Amino acid sequence: MNKPKFIESIRLEKGVLQNLKFHQQRVNQTSKIFSFNKTLDLRSIALTKINDDDIYKFRVLYSENDYSVEITRYKQREIRSLKLVYDNDIVYDHKFENRDALNELFEKRGDSSDILIVKNGFITDSSYSNIVLFDGEDYFTPSTFLLNGTMRQRLLDEKRIKEREIKPEDLKNYKQIFLINALNSIDDNHLTNVPNIIF
Repeated sequence: MNKPKFIESIRLEKGVLQNLKFHQQRVNQTSKIFSFNKTLDLRSIALTKINDDDIYKFRVLYSENDYSVEITRYKQREIRSLKLVYDNDIVYDHKFENRDALNELFEKRGDSSDILIVKNGFITDSSYSNIVLFDGEDYFTPSTFLLNGTMRQRLLDEKRIKEREIKPEDLKNYKQIFLINALNSIDDNHLTNVPNIIF
């Protein structure tokens, strides 16, 4: 039986790959969990000739025995609203290439820009991002995430954000929401108004 394929999408800025340590940690964990005979060394494939000031997505698709790299200029998605969708069975605990389950939920967004997934009564992630909520004093990310993203882990390590359980009814206690992933931190705000979350 073939082992699944995985993705690492890395922010490439001014010719430098960002947060490479956290991406390598995830590759190492994935390789261990899925019993790969060898682990991909991201630094060995990180050489690029791009040195302009634009931001690029450095996308690595890998399996146990091979990998491919695609570099594309990155354009931030405009997020105006999120729709709460509910799925108690959704599992996306590794960065699989196969995103069918997430894509099915994304199709339920209606007129909203993206979704906010609720599992077993708790807020998790959007379709492509972890989330951070700001209550006016502190920044919090759900402890009930689906996938522990590299930016999420970095912000936790830097103590810029804290973990807590967050239910849909708790959203009224927050003023701002940020969608974070490997290409976007809380400094690259996607969505500012919590009222733009549609119940």
